[in-house]
Amino acid sequence: MHLNANELVVETMPRDPLGIFILDMFQKQQDTTMCSAPTDSIETIRTNLISYLQFNGFSSRPTAQEAAAVLWKLYPCPFTPYRPELQPATKNDIEGVWIFPKNSQKIRFGSRLAKKNPLGPLPITCDGMGYYPNGELRQVIISGQTKCPFKKTTDMDIARKNPPVSNWSLLQDGRIGVTRTDISNHIEEWDIYKVIIPFSFDNIQFTSGDLVAYLRKENGNDVGASTQFRHLKRIP
Repeated sequence: MHLNANELVVETMPRDPLGIFILDMFQKQQDTTMCSAPTDSIETIRTNLISYLQFNGFSSRPTAQEAAAVLWKLYPCPFTPYRPELQPATKNDIEGVWIFPKNSQKIRFGSRLAKKNPLGPLPITCDGMGYYPNGELRQVIISGQTKCPFKKTTDMDIARKNPPVSNWSLLQDGRIGVTRTDISNHIEEWDIYKVIIPFSFDNIQFTSGDLVAYLRKENGNDVGASTQFRHLKRIP
């Protein structure tokens, strides 16, 4: 049985409990919090799931909760981070000023979720993101404009005149936590990877040094499902 980016194409129905569970997960989550590649099959996904469990010391007979957590980890939208072009980002990789460009905004959410316009009706031109060495975090979202105003690092300085409310810290290589002073009990953790080999996806070019990030933990989401994606390009 093969899966594509938009729907499940069933060639043979799985009969084992794990195969049935995988099919059910993708039918419910495909293109929202889970995305498979056109070449993926239930058999391939099952093999990857069991290999991950065994490599990390778990039983090859997972509970439903364990299996779901691994599927969310291995198959986030828009593509899996477990690919040779990526490696977990370090603090030095992340520090700097970045833009999430307009042409990459179309893969911010899974295609089914994107139709609901989670961030509002106006198209996002770009995000400006500043991860500063002292833990200060700045973000400016530009919507409805035709051009992105961020061309150099100092273009973010206007945002830094406002009182800081967000801070970031490296929890471990590839995982950052974000705290906020304006929202009580705020939870936000991202998995961040550095591009080490250029590649393309959906006519978007990912070049060496770019970052890709998956929102993995937030208020109401403690299962590791990725609910948002970022593609960040460094501003000189």
